[in-house]
Amino acid sequence: MRTSRPTLPYPALMLLGNVAFIASWIVILKRPEGWQVVGPVLLALFLALRVGGVWKYALGNPDPAGRVKRSAILSTVLAVLAVGLWGYTWLSGPR
Repeated sequence: MRTSRPTLPYPALMLLGNVAFIASWIVILKRPEGWQVVGPVLLALFLALRVGGVWKYALGNPDPAGRVKRSAILSTVLAVLAVGLWGYTWLSGPR
C-alpha cells in the first residue's frame, strides 16, 4: 500500500504558476481595490508553483547529463527577472 500523498503532476504545477503570473500582471495593470495585497500574493504563488515545481521535478528526476538541473536554474533566473520587471512596473506607477 502506498502511503505518500498524491501530488499534482509537473505540467499542472507549471500551468497554475503561469496563470498566477498572468493574473498578477492583470492586477497590477488594472489596479483594482486591494491590488497592493492581491498582486504580491499572486506573484508569491507564481514563484512557489513555477520555481518550486521545476526544482521538485529536477530533484526528483536525476539526470546524468544535468540538463534537468540546468533547466531549473534557467527557469529560476527567468522567474526572478520576471518578478523584477513586475516590481519595476509597481514602482513606476500608472502612466
